[in-house]
Amino acid sequence: MLVSAKLMSDALAKVRPLLVDGGAGAKDKIIMCMVKGDLHDIGKNLVTMMLEGAGFIGHDLGINITVEEVAEKANEVSPELLGLSTLLTKTLTEMRKVIQLLNQAGIRDQVNVMVDGAPADQRMRIARFLQNWVARLHGVGTH
Repeated sequence: MLVSAKLMSDALAKVRPLLVDGGAGAKDKIIMCMVKGDLHDIGKNLVTMMLEGAGFIGHDLGINITVEEVAEKANEVSPELLGLSTLLTKTLTEMRKVIQLLNQAGIRDQVNVMVDGAPADQRMRIARFLQNWVARLHGVGTH
């Protein structure tokens, strides 16, 4: 499994320039990361590259990122979208902690939060991202 992950990472490094070059100019800023306790980043890397290819300005924080690191970067770059990813069920609490810290810092209403990964079920995705995004697109409510 480790060899497969290494091969996939190497392949993504070769594909990245092709995907990113397709962007139609800079748009909104995004932050993507794997929350603390998780090191499985292939899916996050693919999504980050596709968003950058669509013209988003990407800030990929990497893997095993603490709540404080996420909040600090969100405060620094004021992203339109914060993508939190995990493959492990035990790290879902880290996603909740990130959102709580964004609330405490007073910046949660300025950032759309997208959560995903194998243990993130449909209700969680809707609650953390889609409701806010759709409402904002239609001019109803806030983030």
